[in-house]
Amino acid sequence: MKALVMGGSGSIGSAIVDRLLKDGYEVIVHYHHTSIETLQTRYEQQPVQFIQIDLMQDIVFDDYFEHIANLDCLVYASGTALYGQIQDMSDEMIDSSYQIHVRQFIRICRFFVDQLRQSKNGRIIVVSSIWGETGASMESVYSAMKGAQITFVKALSQELAMTSVTVNAITPGLVYGNMSQVWSEAELTSITDELPQQRMIDPVEIAHTCSYLCHPLAKSITGTIQKVNGAWYL
Repeated sequence: MKALVMGGSGSIGSAIVDRLLKDGYEVIVHYHHTSIETLQTRYEQQPVQFIQIDLMQDIVFDDYFEHIANLDCLVYASGTALYGQIQDMSDEMIDSSYQIHVRQFIRICRFFVDQLRQSKNGRIIVVSSIWGETGASMESVYSAMKGAQITFVKALSQELAMTSVTVNAITPGLVYGNMSQVWSEAELTSITDELPQQRMIDPVEIAHTCSYLCHPLAKSITGTIQKVNGAWYL
């Protein structure tokens, strides 16, 4: 089995890579800023390949992915936080958020969908956000992009319903990792104190959900939004 994890060097992405390796997958890890030496050391003697791509650029996927064959699972975990009032969002900030969360996600699904249809257990999974479901003050642009991911999942799952490919989204609440660093320790404490479980989510919990969706017996789990939010319903 073979999986491609976009954003595979991030907090959530690396947890997903680790879990898929444990599940017996050969994994292709997409990264951008992370040192290749760091990645090679971390995954030494494991069935891992690396692809460096700046998703903010208008790239031709053939130049990077033409060597990939027999793909079974596509996981899109790429993304960046965007926090601030709407009047402070520049055109560049809006365009960048759209580029990484929506445009490139759709383009990469288009690129691999025919290949995934050849798999007995084709999977498309996007790591979205609770804010894509509910929206969040001070994160209106980010919420809009995550909401677009969710709507795309619902539509594409119907389009592929007669194939072997399932399409699902995972919507975490507050996850411990890179994106939570936009807040200070005091802000994080204040936020977590108000959460039902009073804790942030561990990235391995997202990885576990991803593993569940990749299982052969999850073939009827498609078009769903897997909420991993610790009862944080707004």
